[in-house]
Amino acid sequence: MFDWNFLVFVGALSVAAFSPGPGLAALVATVLANGARQAIWFGVGMILGDLAWLTVSLSGLALIAQQIPLVFIVIKWAGVLYLVYLAIKIWRSPPAATQIGARPKERSAIARIVSGYLITMGNPKVMLFYLALLPSIVSPTSLSFTMVAALVFAVIGVVAVVFTIYAPVSYTHLRAHETVL
Repeated sequence: MFDWNFLVFVGALSVAAFSPGPGLAALVATVLANGARQAIWFGVGMILGDLAWLTVSLSGLALIAQQIPLVFIVIKWAGVLYLVYLAIKIWRSPPAATQIGARPKERSAIARIVSGYLITMGNPKVMLFYLALLPSIVSPTSLSFTMVAALVFAVIGVVAVVFTIYAPVSYTHLRAHETVL
């Protein structure tokens, strides 16, 4: 029999994953720039980032962050600064001279995975979910190998469903606009 905490976790994760944020914006941008198929590796990196935050939270960093708020503040602001850095870097980069319909330079699967992972690791929404919300939903006393495995599969499943919905919708939207042009 499943623990109610697990069902609450899946519900909260679903709401957090489906709500727009930097990760989904990056996923949609990747789909629009490279196509839905190429965004799969980016999504794999984002899932790995979610699993890393889950591991950090379950391993006790969340308890440390609750006991020593400065640790949590430093982690949060490091993520914010990283996202600001990315925004400034993109904003200040010169526009690329491309032809309409030209595809950007192909990146390797590893580069896409790393990009997705870093976006997730620096995403304040993800940090807050795993470090602040998860410990209040899943109590340390309810953790067992089965519960941890269920949490891992829930993260993979929910985030994969979100990507499976967002990527094709973004790609379809892109194709609809290309036919109009």
